[in-house]
Amino acid sequence: MSNILLLDAGCCAWMCPWWLLWTLGAFLLGALLHWLLFCRKKQQIIDELTAERDGLHAQLTNAEKDLASLKYQLDEANKENSRLRAALNSCEADKSILASKLAAAEGDDGDGTGLGIASGTPGDGGGVDFAALLGNENLQIVEGVGPKIEGLLKDGGIGNWAAFGAASVDRLQEILDAAGSRYKLANPKTCPQQAKLADEGKWDELIEYQKFLDAGVETKGDFDTPAKVEKMIVKILGFSLNENDLKVVEGIGPKVEGLLKDAGVKNWSDLANASMDVLKGVLEAAGSRYRLADPTTWPKQAGMAAAGDWAGLKAYQDALDGGRA
Repeated sequence: MSNILLLDAGCCAWMCPWWLLWTLGAFLLGALLHWLLFCRKKQQIIDELTAERDGLHAQLTNAEKDLASLKYQLDEANKENSRLRAALNSCEADKSILASKLAAAEGDDGDGTGLGIASGTPGDGGGVDFAALLGNENLQIVEGVGPKIEGLLKDGGIGNWAAFGAASVDRLQEILDAAGSRYKLANPKTCPQQAKLADEGKWDELIEYQKFLDAGVETKGDFDTPAKVEKMIVKILGFSLNENDLKVVEGIGPKVEGLLKDAGVKNWSDLANASMDVLKGVLEAAGSRYRLADPTTWPKQAGMAAAGDWAGLKAYQDALDGGRA
């Protein structure tokens, strides 16, 4: 009996390691199959997602580069557009001046009103197309409208003088209110009337009306300060509204201007009324360096400036050579 027990014990001792090895092998085989069937598949999915992510990141980077390039091209296009618009305005100004010269040559301006736009020289503009000079999309000709408000109005669908003149005050106020409290002081009450006058080409009426305004508010103007549209037209034509600026006259530079003012010729009116003997005497007294200066046309030019006849002055100066007829 004891021998049998010993035999059984020996068999168990001999069989246990193989059973454990078989169990361990089965476990390892199952783990391997699990990895092959599941973990490897997951790793493959992860690798695919990683590759897709990297591809999308590369596409995003390229898209950002394309966007930056398009923004640059847009900025350059806007600059070119501004340059071309300025060139167009310059061409339109030259065209208007040439038209006025032609009209003068044909005797159409025999009434003596010239091409004045300032107060005291009412008229129809003498053939000068101020709408072309300014551009009917330029809403800033309206007193009370600056670049930012112009942008708000155009974003609101008001892109030219006709649309501005037809807009109601309530609609304009709605646009300003929607832009925030910074525009709460803006008063659009007179804006449609100003735009309507510009759209109808009633420039003298617009100038007189704007002198009645201050920042677009009625009864605040002093009637002496040049109107906003008047300043813009004069600037486009290349002049100054400072009546003490004698350099507006072709042939007068800073040094000659100083000589004239020292002699009591302080402004355009003084120069327009100065006799030729006085002007020549000032130049002769200054020495031989001024002997080539010819003041013959200076009083006429100054008279045009004093009268606000800017288009006429521009046309006259175009026919001069260094102030000489």
